[in-house]
Amino acid sequence: MSWAVYIWLILISGIVSTLVYSGKGFPLYLKIFSFYLLLTFFIDFIGGWRSDNGLPTVMLYNIYTTIQFVFLFWMLHCIIKVRRIKKILIHGLWLYPLLVFFNKLFLQDGQQFHSITYSLGGFLIVMITIIYFFELFQSDEPVNLIREPSFWICSGLLFYYACTFPLYALINFLQDPSNIIIKNLGSILAIVNILLYSSFIIAALCRIKTTKFLS
Repeated sequence: MSWAVYIWLILISGIVSTLVYSGKGFPLYLKIFSFYLLLTFFIDFIGGWRSDNGLPTVMLYNIYTTIQFVFLFWMLHCIIKVRRIKKILIHGLWLYPLLVFFNKLFLQDGQQFHSITYSLGGFLIVMITIIYFFELFQSDEPVNLIREPSFWICSGLLFYYACTFPLYALINFLQDPSNIIIKNLGSILAIVNILLYSSFIIAALCRIKTTKFLS
């Protein structure tokens, strides 16, 4: 079960985040982020089980990844301070699902993963996280990056989507990818997933000592 390599990191990140962010002093987006991680574990567990038993998973991941991007846009809206970017992200909450709908209606049918709109969503996440880092390093206020959850979350998102959105963009041009290509893509996705959810675990653990003073 190849999906089991990183799926337990998702569960660990969800549990640790729930325990840490349930304390006082954390913004709403971090509290909801905990439930998002647990939902991700639930979806990937079902998806892995269905895949191992030869059952289709396209519809499951089409719906989930659409919800995923909507949540990430909202979370980044809470993190980013630039008003123009915040407005763009707010519009993205309804515009992105609409784009997915039209993509499935006219470009990629129900039997295909929405790789076109997934690539677009990944590209937007990369651009927004880069803006976050520019904003962070230009800030006049001192920030302890090691103990800042948003820094670790955005670092993980930047690395993950910088690696994956080009892969999904490439898939759009491959009519019938070989088994070797599919296997290599699966290995790359497994590695970047491990790094992504490891960064989410660090994002929660970096505030454990602080929460002792807040509780």
